[in-house]
Amino acid sequence: MPIQQALDGIASYFGGPYDPATRSYRSSPVSGVGVVRRAWPKDDRQEDYFVGMESGARTGCVIVVWIPRQHEVRRALGGEHSGVKQTVYEVILNCYLRSRTAFAEDAQDDAYALRDALVEWMRRDRTLGGCVFQAGEHVAEGGGGDGIDFEYSPPETKAQLTKGFFTMRFAAVEFVEA
Repeated sequence: MPIQQALDGIASYFGGPYDPATRSYRSSPVSGVGVVRRAWPKDDRQEDYFVGMESGARTGCVIVVWIPRQHEVRRALGGEHSGVKQTVYEVILNCYLRSRTAFAEDAQDDAYALRDALVEWMRRDRTLGGCVFQAGEHVAEGGGGDGIDFEYSPPETKAQLTKGFFTMRFAAVEFVEA
């Protein structure tokens, strides 16, 4: 499977159908996610954080899906001409948050709630909608990936807007006949 196909499938799973006019996924099934992208936008639009949310939503998110590394190995089954290639994609969901809450502590709580919603959505289907064999599971032998990892940055508040950032990192595995 081409890496673009894996990237598109992962972005679709977390962001909904692709919108070619905006080059983004704008109907996320995950509460709190406005837009999902396959690359960093040239124009970071404030309204993208709140797409599809009620007008009073206090915190929104834009996710950029990034695959910084992949590892491939052949698994022989029954001789040199029968087997599969295992490709492991290291996937990072870069989650950018904007919050209009009165207190930064509430914005931080919203970030943790979004983290929980992303994990719950991922656990619904380990194939991420059929785009990979499995994601978020343990992968051995140098392929990387040991479940789902999160890393958080401290929130930053300026002009009554709190900005936050965290990453969700996991391995996505694909097998093809080789």
